[in-house]
Amino acid sequence: MSLSEKGREAGIKFSYKGSIIGIVLGIILAVICSHILPAIITPLVAFFLYDRPKYKEAVEKILAQRLLQKEQEEKALEEARLKEEKKVEKKIKAVQKKNRENKASLYENIYTVAGYILANQEDLTEYIQNAEDVITYFKASKEERRLAVEAFNYALDPEFNVDEFVENYLLYIGKNRDYINYVLTYALIIATVDDNIHYDAKERLVAIGKAMGSSMAALKRLFKSNGAEARFAREFEKQSQENLSESTSVSSFESDNSSSGTKKSKKSSSSSYNHTGAEKTSEALDILQLDVSATFDDIKKAYKKLMLKYHPDRLASQGLSEDMIAIYTDKAKAIQAAFDYLKKLYSEVI
Repeated sequence: MSLSEKGREAGIKFSYKGSIIGIVLGIILAVICSHILPAIITPLVAFFLYDRPKYKEAVEKILAQRLLQKEQEEKALEEARLKEEKKVEKKIKAVQKKNRENKASLYENIYTVAGYILANQEDLTEYIQNAEDVITYFKASKEERRLAVEAFNYALDPEFNVDEFVENYLLYIGKNRDYINYVLTYALIIATVDDNIHYDAKERLVAIGKAMGSSMAALKRLFKSNGAEARFAREFEKQSQENLSESTSVSSFESDNSSSGTKKSKKSSSSSYNHTGAEKTSEALDILQLDVSATFDDIKKAYKKLMLKYHPDRLASQGLSEDMIAIYTDKAKAIQAAFDYLKKLYSEVI
């Protein structure tokens, strides 16, 4: 862009003050020297050494001011946009948190995922029994059960749009690590028969899990444990119910000094724990985030640390809703059951 174009853009008119003075001086010098040349040269020198630089300086100053003003306005608009985005994001997160605290929504998501990953299985008899065992374990209301059944059957339909489901899940639930792990764990349990999951169901679970926000590391841990936490939690629940029938006062979670129940339960459907021996011991240690080299002192320390973090009473004191506490309560039950199992095992060894 030329200087004259910049001047028009800046709205500044050219001043010939120096040139006029140069003309006057040139005429005087021409008279003194008796030569026309000073009258021509002096105005030109004044134009290029004074008028033009002054004009250029004024134009650039105005344009710089306008540019700065424009940048400030753009910055203010960007700050306002970011502020509005944060405001909207905060509202969305509040809605997502509320949705995560809704049990009916949780069961819908579990059974939708379960139905989707089992959609290609020919015989659903055993899977449906698993689904019934899980919803019974949840102590779901009649309406919650109805929604879960509808979600399961809807996801079995070949016309089920998994991309739309994932999109809605991320919009209304968001990426919450504990929530998605809970959903995938129980979907895995529903899809597992005799401790095995069909390769097609596993592939589908990995695909939908990743799309919903689970990491590959989390999915690997899930398949490695094969839902061990959930099985230990259900074993704890079953043992508590058996103990309740024998005692008029039973605590939901035993203290470190309490003894675990020794009554053997009858083997039932998927709601019971069918693993025994080294495999169950390994899973119990995994739940307490320990390995086979752990001593009983290590086990007690890990148990106390994890129960301090996940105990329902502590979570309730933090203001979590009852529905959301239910997710963490299963983890606390698993921790308690794993500890009780290991405590009994170590006492027998000693």
